[in-house]
Amino acid sequence: MKSFPLKPRFSETDAMGHINNTSIAVWFETARLEFLTDVFIDKGDGQPNWFMASQTIDYLSENLFGIEVRMDLSVIHIGNTSFKVGCKMYQNDKQTVRASAVLVHVDLATKKPTPIHDRMRAILEQELDADWL
Repeated sequence: MKSFPLKPRFSETDAMGHINNTSIAVWFETARLEFLTDVFIDKGDGQPNWFMASQTIDYLSENLFGIEVRMDLSVIHIGNTSFKVGCKMYQNDKQTVRASAVLVHVDLATKKPTPIHDRMRAILEQELDADWL
């Protein structure tokens, strides 16, 4: 698991002072990209070609302006050509969001899914949290 702190900006709020749900999707994207950088690029595996096939976001509670958000990301499933990354968001240690995204490894020349090679799989397995739910 990797944690990413985020300070909500006023521009991300709605009229009620809640964080807009579209901002949550952007936060997840930002944390996911940092996660992929930490997992692959910083470990010397270069920039793999991942295409997002699906994303789900469950809003469990409101997020408010002025309170730091912590996003915890983990690999929660590894398939043949894809893996799923899960994200839990917290404010004041209360879980507010549960999200996940399926990322497919793609051959850029053919634009088709391609198997995750052994080194990549080993890196993903180091980040695997089978008890994520």
